[in-house]
Amino acid sequence: MSDPLSPGDESYRTCPECGGDCVPEPVPTGEGMRIAFTCPEHGVHSVVDPFRDQR
Repeated sequence: MSDPLSPGDESYRTCPECGGDCVPEPVPTGEGMRIAFTCPEHGVHSVVDPFRDQR
């Protein structure tokens, strides 16, 4: 399994259906903040937790 936050791996930013760049959108949660990457055509592609190592 790849790490979506590892240096050099930016696959979480690319829509697997069309190959387009996804728009980052903040998503507040009860445990903090997540970032959803949304393709304008196909919707949410991935959600990452940039602060997971700080919990």
